[in-house]
Amino acid sequence: MSSAPPADLHLPVRVVVFGDVFDDIIVKPTAPVRSDTDTLAGIERRPGGSAANTAAWLGALGTQVDFVGRTNLADTVRHETALRNSGVTPHLLGESTLPTGTIVVIVEGNTRTMLTERGANALTSPNDVSDALLQVATHLHFTGYTIFSGQPHGDFARLISRAHEHGVTVSVDPASSGFIADHGAQTFLDAVAGADILFPNRDEAMALTGLSDDAAMVDALTEHFAVVALTLGRSGALIGAGAPAGADPQTGARAQLGAGAQISADAPGATSATPGIRFAVPCQPVEPRDTTGAGDAFNAGFLAGLFEGSYAGERPFSRSASSALESRLQTAASRGVATAARAIENVGARPPGVVTHHHGLNAPGALH
Repeated sequence: MSSAPPADLHLPVRVVVFGDVFDDIIVKPTAPVRSDTDTLAGIERRPGGSAANTAAWLGALGTQVDFVGRTNLADTVRHETALRNSGVTPHLLGESTLPTGTIVVIVEGNTRTMLTERGANALTSPNDVSDALLQVATHLHFTGYTIFSGQPHGDFARLISRAHEHGVTVSVDPASSGFIADHGAQTFLDAVAGADILFPNRDEAMALTGLSDDAAMVDALTEHFAVVALTLGRSGALIGAGAPAGADPQTGARAQLGAGAQISADAPGATSATPGIRFAVPCQPVEPRDTTGAGDAFNAGFLAGLFEGSYAGERPFSRSASSALESRLQTAASRGVATAARAIENVGARPPGVVTHHHGLNAPGALH
């Protein structure tokens, strides 16, 4: 990572999130869906989008956060208001010719089926994140939905490089195993080369690695990312940092990722041969009402926990395993599963209520 200009260590941590913002149409059938006839269902419309959800949860947790995205021009104020209500500073671009993205989410038990129209999200670009925002940021987060929307993949790698030039760390949520299968693991890995943290779920990790064992997937992915937080639904999460067991003691390199995706020792993001950190975190036992956005909430909680007690300019982790890093990751993972538990106890992907905290305090926000 390139060295950044000296930062004012008295400034609070600030996270920039860019990517998708949607109108979620949440459908909860009261019985199994029947073809060619009616099925009674509860139907709600709520603001959503994986990246916007993560920003909203970060804001609700007291982190200073900026969100960059696109909606239809007629919906911009409505979505700005929803984001501000969660403690987010919105930077929305309004499109006159494309609708706001819409997802129909059919919730049946713990499973979700999603039907997606990307709308204005298709124009969201890494170039929408200005250097002015990066200059005041501590961390940047985005998702695979934006990577697979048709923008040049090289623009994402350049955004990561720009972030690192400003001393900003980067996290990515792959977001869709289906899109990875459609476009290829190598396409995704090339686009996010150099990112520091990866937040895959089990299906996404399988699509990226071609493996099925949880520990093996984390080992493979930590050859490319400094930190991997693998979410496992009711089984909690598995966290990895540093070189995997069995890595070459000189290079730290070992496995292949996906079809033809070879990570070399000098690749951007490749970890050192330092013995790795591995630990599991159980999920919190709650009665789920709606799992929509649980992964987004986990990401927000993890990042809030990782940066807890930090100030702008401090690096909460490095690419070398250490007891300090492990302690930070334990805090981050625990905060992640706790935030995910809060999310699934509520209907909808965003935190409930309106945030009343003041961002500059960087303290947990009150929800009413």
